[in-house]
Amino acid sequence: MKILFICHANLCRSFLAQEFLKQLLPSATVFSRGLYVDPQLTVPKKIKDFLSLHHISFVSHTPTQLTAEDLQNADFVFCMEPEHLCSLQDRYAQYTDKLWLLNDFAFGKKTPLEDPISLSGRAFIKQAQELKKAVESCAKRLINEK
Repeated sequence: MKILFICHANLCRSFLAQEFLKQLLPSATVFSRGLYVDPQLTVPKKIKDFLSLHHISFVSHTPTQLTAEDLQNADFVFCMEPEHLCSLQDRYAQYTDKLWLLNDFAFGKKTPLEDPISLSGRAFIKQAQELKKAVESCAKRLINEK
């Protein structure tokens, strides 16, 4: 199974989701991409610290721009925001059967997973935990759909 997570810049949400799902589903191929990527940016320390808090070692990550080939290769594609999903459905109609809003797949809610990148302290932790919960619920559903 190949799972792709997509967010705005591929620095926070999609990268965190990727790392959490790799831990939960080690047999799956999990990767992440962004819609508006600057490959010169680096993963902020607070994201590395959050991964470490959850016993995930940060190795390295370069933000990567989404390509049509990425969508073609994935079995499931999870977007963080409805705007991301709509944009991809418009541009890549041939892949709509595999495109999901993460919160919709995980909880049946058509709500965005807010970007915690600009938050700090408890606000960052709270929002990152929401993302982690969504990925955990997503993993359970993916296991049941095998």
